[in-house]
Amino acid sequence: MKKLISIVVPLYNEEGNIELLHKKISDLAKKESSYNFEIVAVEHGSSDQTFNLLKKIHKKDKRLKILQLSRNFGNADAGITAGLNHIKGDAAVILMGDLQEPPELISRFLRKWEEGYEIVYGVIKKRADSSLFRKISSIAFYKIINKLTNNLMPENVSDFRLIDKKVYTVINQMEERNKYLRGMVIWTGFQQTGIPFDRSSRYSGESKADFITALKVAANGIFSFSYAPLKVVTILGFCLSIISFSIIIYQVLLFFFFGRGTPGISTLVVLMGFLFGVVFLILGVMGEYLSRIYDEVKRRPVYIVKDKIGF
Repeated sequence: MKKLISIVVPLYNEEGNIELLHKKISDLAKKESSYNFEIVAVEHGSSDQTFNLLKKIHKKDKRLKILQLSRNFGNADAGITAGLNHIKGDAAVILMGDLQEPPELISRFLRKWEEGYEIVYGVIKKRADSSLFRKISSIAFYKIINKLTNNLMPENVSDFRLIDKKVYTVINQMEERNKYLRGMVIWTGFQQTGIPFDRSSRYSGESKADFITALKVAANGIFSFSYAPLKVVTILGFCLSIISFSIIIYQVLLFFFFGRGTPGISTLVVLMGFLFGVVFLILGVMGEYLSRIYDEVKRRPVYIVKDKIGF
């Protein structure tokens, strides 16, 4: 009996990419005829014709199943989570809908899976449409998160990956609200390997991952997988306390031994401004963790399904 491969594709305003994406996946299915395929397209509250085009393709190809979410729930992780919760494949492939990741690379993923790897992820060697600033910031992010998580995260790893059923079953059991799926998949510890590829330019449409969105995803990755920021602010607070106490002792000694008074008002203003800045930094870091606790306590769903087609 043929094994089933489930391809999960989150889509948000991708009307210009859908038909070519479907063709490429269909070509892959013909090439990999020893497997059965299902495509789970997760429509993320698009304002264009994405959902209508999906329905049109579904009428011709019943392998395509559609999940329409009630709205856009932020980054792609919510859509991926919805897809993973509705599949039955022996393995799942996570593929973005912008055609920057080559669907034909899935064949190489399958060969590695056949060798016994339970997680096979794409490693970006080259980013065709990224600015110099974006490339530098990506490098910096992976360096930082690797340091903070004891080298848990492979560098330049993308969401594009194949995961075995036992992996996505574990992922589906994780009820976190602020999900960083790249990290969650790696964290499971199953046997894994990476395959390098060059990331192409977008075929159509505009990127949804602007700097602010990318910054939010990066912060979510750091705060979800590391307590280091809390440790840093604790150490910072301790060091500042020592420095402040030393300055007090120094000023007292100056007064008693040399009759000198304290420095002028400008010094005090600068010192107070610096200390208040540090205090608010510490409160900000604590607030990030507290907001995540608040989200977990509320237990609101990560996504809401508005419509299902083909299930």
